[in-house]
Amino acid sequence: MRKLFIYLALSLTLILFAACQAAAPVSQPAATANEIQPTKVQPTEVQPTKAQPTEAQPVEAQSNEVQPAEAQSNEVQPVETQPAEAQPSDTDRDDREIFRSGLINAEQETLDGLPGASVYHIAFQIADDLATLTGHQEVHYTNREDEALNEIYFRTFPNVTGGALRVSEVKVDGETVEPAYEFEDSAIRVPLPTPLQPGDQTDIQMDFEVEVALDMAGNYGLFGYFDDVLVLDEFYPVIPAFDDEGWNVETPPPNADTSHFDASFYLARVTAPASLKIAASGLEVERQTEDGKQIVAFAAGPVRDFYLAASDKYTVISDTVGETTINVYTFADQTTGAETALEISVNSLKSFNRRFGAYPYTEYDVLSTPMQALGIEYPGIVGVALPLFDPKETVAGLPFPVMLEGAVAHEAGHQWFYNVVGNDQVDEPWVDEAVVQYITGLYYADTYGEQVAQQYRASWDSRWERVNRADIPIGLPAGDYEGREYSAIVYGRGPLFIAALAEKMGQDIFDDFLRNYYQSHKWGIGTGEAFKQLAEKHCQCDLTPLFKEWVYEK
Repeated sequence: MRKLFIYLALSLTLILFAACQAAAPVSQPAATANEIQPTKVQPTEVQPTKAQPTEAQPVEAQSNEVQPAEAQSNEVQPVETQPAEAQPSDTDRDDREIFRSGLINAEQETLDGLPGASVYHIAFQIADDLATLTGHQEVHYTNREDEALNEIYFRTFPNVTGGALRVSEVKVDGETVEPAYEFEDSAIRVPLPTPLQPGDQTDIQMDFEVEVALDMAGNYGLFGYFDDVLVLDEFYPVIPAFDDEGWNVETPPPNADTSHFDASFYLARVTAPASLKIAASGLEVERQTEDGKQIVAFAAGPVRDFYLAASDKYTVISDTVGETTINVYTFADQTTGAETALEISVNSLKSFNRRFGAYPYTEYDVLSTPMQALGIEYPGIVGVALPLFDPKETVAGLPFPVMLEGAVAHEAGHQWFYNVVGNDQVDEPWVDEAVVQYITGLYYADTYGEQVAQQYRASWDSRWERVNRADIPIGLPAGDYEGREYSAIVYGRGPLFIAALAEKMGQDIFDDFLRNYYQSHKWGIGTGEAFKQLAEKHCQCDLTPLFKEWVYEK
């Protein structure tokens, strides 16, 4: 398998690579050559397994393999469950003990940090036809700003991604309030009965109903029920980040990730048909089956948001890196793709663990899912397009493992830059996407050597060539790019800037800087300006001319 990867990696100069949401939705006029339609797969139904892969064993250990910390079991003892209809947990909002089993030993101290992080308790039911959800959520929110708040916003993204989300029975500290839908119904404004002063806390609860999209529309087809897979991207009301511009509640652009959230804690309990195999952010902490239904609770935190996907066609294979169990969920006839994805995931975590710091969770899930991009990141879990797992498929004229490897490694990198270190993905998408494109090159160097990494990096130039190497800044908001510009500039010119920055600073100094940037911004929000200032501190040099050339609007 290792020889196969090396051979295929030599073809990377041909790649028109798109990861995350780089390709515009096919419903948009700005379609690019690397957009793909998910292939309808009809697998033979089999019973899910937890077996180790039979062919794709991890490659021979590299020098960058991290040694696991003192062993800690990922298994958790079931706690008392709720009968029949799931209800939000009555766990104390200040008690973070339930999240402990989901964090590796080195990350345990996080539970004593992050004062004031929001806590979401969500209970929802998936209908038998998977077309609707009904739920209730309670959010414990602390005003961590330096000004009083008169309202709190919640994003309601299904209203702009092909489905619908409506709320009712909204209460603030037990008092009923009337929310207002704004920004093309992509957000609701919840008025507060009295201003929430800095440092003060409030509890907001609401019921919600969701219509699941059944046709791919909006945000790359990441929310809905397609090709036998239920994908629930940002399906619940969620509080956006608040920064120097106020609440981040602009109408979502058509060509970027839309999430910009603070790190929070989630306890989510889902009632669903018992036949579904469910994967979600966090770790399963409760389970019961009753009358053909399963009631499963997931504890996730700290995380940027909460994601769940499910299918009655999924099978699972697993491996471990240190304290982390890696699970790959695919259809029964995608065994070869699953084994390949598992090996790539193992090598990705080893590379990024050594370079930036250990992956924080005891579980990492990789799913084959329908979408109009090649991959998408969520906390502790990623989706990769269904056709990339199919040995019979070619993407952009290349065999499936070539595109699969780039997508899986790229999405793994987002666990460090997007989830642990957050950023405004709408206004400054380069801060995570360009960086993750660059560190995907580091993955190739660590796994195969510098020669293969250089051939992968040539794909950045090919991407930029789509707009004739236009001198467009990489630091624009996503909505300011037109047509192919977003993909070509942020994913093509962007990593070329990071490489130029590394050359300017010196590679060893740059490597220390990037690790420090990750460590110093863990569970916080990074910005382009913070990135620049820390780089200048490390190199003791003025990087303004370089940033003016590549990043800033002329």
